Amino acid sequence: MGVEDYPASAAPWPGAIEWSRGELRRYLDAVADLDPSVPTVCTQWTVSGLTAHLAATFRRFGDMLERGRAGSMRPPFAPEELSGENLRAVREFTGDPVSALDVAAGSFLDAVRSPEELMPHQRGPIPVALQVMFGLNELAVHHDDLAPATGVRYRPGNKIEVALAGMYDAVFDLPGGDDPWFRLLRATGREPEPDSR
Repeated sequence: MGVEDYPASAAPWPGAIEWSRGELRRYLDAVADLDPSVPTVCTQWTVSGLTAHLAATFRRFGDMLERGRAGSMRPPFAPEELSGENLRAVREFTGDPVSALDVAAGSFLDAVRSPEELMPHQRGPIPVALQVMFGLNELAVHHDDLAPATGVRYRPGNKIEVALAGMYDAVFDLPGGDDPWFRLLRATGREPEPDSR
């Protein structure tokens, strides 16, 4: 898929930046008092591991943005290597994942200058605005993955749910259904609970 294939509707601007900052705060608030060793919906990760995954992901986003600005659009890895890369990054993670996520996500969002700026990605160069939406998706979906630890399902709110479903549909062809959040959860391999609204 080339850059020209990503419609502007896939990355609402400038809302995506502020939504991402809000989702970051809500995720950090949610994990602040959780036992880091409690399992999550992502069975390979505890609360600590899931948060380390997010921190490593946003570090990678920041690194890719810098690399693009330095002139290299070389993908960080092949698309089919994403799961392995995520597992490797968490396995090798050191430090406090909560602080690291706060710094890495905040730094990436602060570094964004233009929604149209291109940056490297495993699928080929993409607009920074789309990468911001991918990050927003990570924060919102993984917040819901904390349900075994928090005792409640999470929803980011209708405006963000509709925007994320629109992005996912434009880029990955989202499955049908009425509820955009449920459609997104199903597309990412999760089963929503009908009463989570």
